[in-house]
Amino acid sequence: MPFLSKKALLSVGIHPWDVSEVSLDLVSELNRIFEDPRVVMMGEIGLDKVSSASFELQAKVLEAQISIAERIRKPILLHVVHAMTEILEIKNRHPLVPTWIIHGFRGSREAAIQYLNKGFYLSFGFKFNPESLLACPMNRLFVETDERENSLQVIYEQIAQVLQCSVETLAEQIGQNFCDVFGNDVL
Repeated sequence: MPFLSKKALLSVGIHPWDVSEVSLDLVSELNRIFEDPRVVMMGEIGLDKVSSASFELQAKVLEAQISIAERIRKPILLHVVHAMTEILEIKNRHPLVPTWIIHGFRGSREAAIQYLNKGFYLSFGFKFNPESLLACPMNRLFVETDERENSLQVIYEQIAQVLQCSVETLAEQIGQNFCDVFGNDVL
């Protein structure tokens, strides 16, 4: 794919499933980690009401991480399960985070529209809702896979088919979205 960076780019964060295993001291260690220029985003961070981790602890760790992202003006990648209301409220409290991206969006068309109306980007993986994908403007769209058995090429083909565009057109738009969020200098 033509838009992939030639250098390693990293995203760092404490996943909501893992908050029980870390201390808030580790969250403060993220300040040091973000000094590495390869780290372009904080994530995957978020809230998951289905997780066995305490929701209260998830919220504390999330707020601490978002505060760092806000201070250093880095985008965030969010894992959100049954916590859209809370995420929308948190976004209102952190206006200086430059970009909010929902990871692996599977929600309804209505939920997609709510997120999009609040300025979020949506990233779609293999288990996407076609109605939600169609509601997402191409300039607010990312494509992803975090499953080893499925190739990124296949998900691009599936999404391009739903959007009725070529894989090349989709890849060019995703590349432009990447540059819009992370800047041309990271490539």
